[in-house]
Amino acid sequence: MGFEEDWRDLTAGTDPTLDIGVAVGGVDGDVWTGGRDLLFPACSISKHVAAFGALRLVADTTIDLDTDVNTYLSSWQLPGTGTVTVRQVLAHTAGLTENWFPGYAVGEPVPSLLQILTGAPPANTPAVRRELLPGSEFRYSGSHYALLQQLLTDVTATPFDELMAALVLEPVGMADSSFDQHFPHEHQERAARGHANGAAVPGGWHTQPEMAGAGLWSTPLDLVRLELEITRAHAGDSALLPRDLATQMLEPQSPGGFGLGTEVRDGRFGHTGQNTGYSCFAFAWPASGTAVAAMTNAEDCRDTLFALIEIAQRHFG
Repeated sequence: MGFEEDWRDLTAGTDPTLDIGVAVGGVDGDVWTGGRDLLFPACSISKHVAAFGALRLVADTTIDLDTDVNTYLSSWQLPGTGTVTVRQVLAHTAGLTENWFPGYAVGEPVPSLLQILTGAPPANTPAVRRELLPGSEFRYSGSHYALLQQLLTDVTATPFDELMAALVLEPVGMADSSFDQHFPHEHQERAARGHANGAAVPGGWHTQPEMAGAGLWSTPLDLVRLELEITRAHAGDSALLPRDLATQMLEPQSPGGFGLGTEVRDGRFGHTGQNTGYSCFAFAWPASGTAVAAMTNAEDCRDTLFALIEIAQRHFG
């Protein structure tokens, strides 16, 4: 039985009010998609996409992986002593405040990125600050990518959504993707409405001003396109990212930790994600040259997604 048949068997009994989209692609150009043609939040896969964009700026020497982040930050400075590098931020080893970003419901005031970084109202998460010795251990936190968003914006003097469109989305061919928080409103007929705890998210979805950490809207097929581009880069066949940086992206930066914005395990790389009302994953298996992404408009169906990862591992790992 092939992946397509296994996917249909797995999802046959799911709640018909929920949507699960999936895409499978190979470096040979073969592509298969399942589910309705919808737009979903990419949740924390946003970090993986932002890391690819950051590494393109490393490649053209705009930033350096091992330079102190405060060297690049101009609109805000990370408080405290000790050096925190761009590499540590990308790899979640900078020891910053532990944060998960729930977003902001329809009708709620939305903070600026500076308010999020400083923990000022109406931000609903703690201030971004140093809590652990930089480089001492892996601690996954959205704080790292809130900082990265400000750093890239300061260095390039470009709004983050526009910067990522130019560095990643357009050159990779991710035409159905955007970090712009107006994007789902402009495509309401395709925007999947989220579900949490068995109920619809009021207003459909939350706004995520923490774009680098959780703000991308995308499709499974677009995420597959990115994973395949990284696969090509790792093989030295990409015009977008040099092989040495792709290799660092896929190398754990600490024991049991991530690569640069990338989960790496069991012969695969990519990222998982969960926002209020949504969950997803995107992984590639370099040995078979295959990538798989799945996105759903429910935050409580991770068992289904993990089962789908296991199916993909069996077929492509």
